[in-house]
Amino acid sequence: MADLNQLCDALEVIRQNRKTAKVFFYFVSKNDGRMLSGFFSISEGKSCCIHYLNKSNENALAEIPHLSLTKIMSLPASPMDFSNQSFPPCELNEILSRLNSTSIQRTMSVGEPCPSIEQKDSEMSKPKYLLPPYSHFAMQEDAINLLESVYGPSATQRVQEIALALPPQQYPTEFLDKCKLHASLVLGPKMANAIFRPIYEKHSHACISSR
Repeated sequence: MADLNQLCDALEVIRQNRKTAKVFFYFVSKNDGRMLSGFFSISEGKSCCIHYLNKSNENALAEIPHLSLTKIMSLPASPMDFSNQSFPPCELNEILSRLNSTSIQRTMSVGEPCPSIEQKDSEMSKPKYLLPPYSHFAMQEDAINLLESVYGPSATQRVQEIALALPPQQYPTEFLDKCKLHASLVLGPKMANAIFRPIYEKHSHACISSR
């Protein structure tokens, strides 16, 4: 299963890395129980078109947060021409702001207490330079970027197959080990260890920060 937070995480990775990509979301129709899908087309982490049941951006942003999401998938894409789209593109920053705002409202509505003055003061005192958590979406994107230098466009499919067998949100180390093995088949173990070391370090730092 997936949720709105995972969708926001996937979009945030694209925004931060200024990627041109598509983020697919799969959901169960409330009317007949069918599995349906939509996607966000994103250009360089900025402009974005929403493809959801042929609905306008405004209607899509109003409905997507309330869908029964089952899966989120992010894939690299070729440069896009938005001139022929049914609806005009909007800014990815605006989309994330809307989705994140809805996510917070939903969390508060299910009974999470409002932060006290002490909690707010504590949040204000936290350093602002901390990096966001290293999500499994970011890990998968990093693995694709590394393997693209070895296998070219087929790297995306290779990483997807590994992620299906070893979901990075459940088995992050095993997922990385398998990706590194694919690199070592061409580059050798020593070089594979070297290029994957930064990803292992990001994962290690994220685990320490979450304790």
